[in-house]
Amino acid sequence: MNTPLAASVALSYPVAVVLGVTFDVPLLPLAILATLILVASWASLGSAGRTALVAALAGAIALVLTLGAGTWLLYAMPVLIMGLLSWLFARSLLRGSTPLITRYALAMGASDTPSVHRYTRNLTVAWALLCGTLAVASGLLAVFASATTWALFANGVNYLLLTALFLLEYPLRRWLLHNEPRRGFLAYLVELAHVDHQQMLKQP
Repeated sequence: MNTPLAASVALSYPVAVVLGVTFDVPLLPLAILATLILVASWASLGSAGRTALVAALAGAIALVLTLGAGTWLLYAMPVLIMGLLSWLFARSLLRGSTPLITRYALAMGASDTPSVHRYTRNLTVAWALLCGTLAVASGLLAVFASATTWALFANGVNYLLLTALFLLEYPLRRWLLHNEPRRGFLAYLVELAHVDHQQMLKQP
């Protein structure tokens, strides 16, 4: 997967949703969402698979717009995205599984110690709770708030909260796990980008 391209497309999606809902043009965010799916899947598919995926996405968008369900799909996406993220973190907390953030920490050179396991497990719990809360909040705002309020929260504030947790966790980890190897934040981001994310999600 082309990570920089996928990140660029993903960052443009919330803006497109706000514009699409405000001006009643659901095609714009749906097209960007389809592009994100293509970018994420492109490298793992052959030519036939790519053609089939493009056709399927185009057909799905056409069907959704024909049924007049484009705006409803946009309302559902934040709930589905945050719900999926919450589920990915939460399922890794089940007995017999390794917490998701523990997997990443060990893959990136953290020590296999009780303190690392305890910290990364608690952090996995925090991510699961935050994403679950944002999924519920997005759903409630879709029903009870104005379109503008929902769009700004579900496609802006919620991602800012995720970013805040990601950024604040880094110095907290350096303080609590002071015996762990230290590296700069940029080096940490580069190393994180090169982790085999598909493998991390596949592990029990």
